[in-house]
Amino acid sequence: MGVMARHPEWATLPIAKMLAEYGLNSHHQEEVSSCLKVETDQGIFRLKCFAYPALEFPFVFALAQYLVDRQFPYPEKIQPTTQGQPGIVEGGRFFYLATWQEGIVGFELDPKTLQEVGSLLGRLHYHSQGFVPTHPVHPARSQWGAWPGKLTDRYHDLEKFASLAKVGTTTFDRLFADEAPSFLVTAKGALQRLEGLLASYAKIVNQDHKANHVCHRDFIPHNLVKRPNGDLVLIDFDNAAYAERLDDLAKMLRYFSQWRLGKAKDLLAGYERWFPLSTEEIQLVQAFLRFPMEYWQLGRFAYERGYARHRALRRWIAASRDKEAFLVYLERVMS
Repeated sequence: MGVMARHPEWATLPIAKMLAEYGLNSHHQEEVSSCLKVETDQGIFRLKCFAYPALEFPFVFALAQYLVDRQFPYPEKIQPTTQGQPGIVEGGRFFYLATWQEGIVGFELDPKTLQEVGSLLGRLHYHSQGFVPTHPVHPARSQWGAWPGKLTDRYHDLEKFASLAKVGTTTFDRLFADEAPSFLVTAKGALQRLEGLLASYAKIVNQDHKANHVCHRDFIPHNLVKRPNGDLVLIDFDNAAYAERLDDLAKMLRYFSQWRLGKAKDLLAGYERWFPLSTEEIQLVQAFLRFPMEYWQLGRFAYERGYARHRALRRWIAASRDKEAFLVYLERVMS
């Protein structure tokens, strides 16, 4: 993917002029997360700054239309402008308008809801099969077989972050440096585990490639909305790309399971309503999850963005034993 854009300062933008491109007049606006909720006589919409270069957006726009045609439930309906364009450029940034999905986020994840979460992901993968956009696919939107190279790069990042922490002077630096020997060993072990599964990985990538599956690639709690009738809705397809289904599966387990085996079993039971999972797939997900992504994310914030999240680092150190126990039992129980 290209470099992500920062959230816009909505108060500085000519919102009325931008909405006029859609033939809309707003009578109420409200900033909600990274979007602007816009109420008009024609309905409620969300205006969003696309997080990546505009050249990548045709893939997202075409996918949204494809999911509508395939009757994916509550699909992301992106509105074209009055001139038929998928979005607008303002201040050098690309914006798009989509229908607002009414509901709540941050809802309780009881066993039934976790199964519905897993089923929603399976349904997305099922309905996205066969997607072929009319425009050429931007290279960033084709992520087939990216795991080994991506994790190798992130291992080298971790080595760099550990070196910077070692010479740093803050409390975060000292704590990160103390943990570095352990998480570097874990990262190396994850890469070795993945290397031993490369034949299985190549086979699964090839199968999903032939089926033209699309992954959401940001399947996390704040991108799920629970409607008043209890149905779950998936929003924000900015990261969507061609990729093996394992990409979404691993992220779902990372963000929804809280490293509890019972929660993982519920999530996967829901997913398997659509796609039964093989032992090889579980082994690969386990290998991917073993990589200490949490330390990579915290290191990236601290040493590339200048934002050291000391409390988050302490919380993660306390939770890391739960993750280790979870991974030991995941493969044993699900195989």
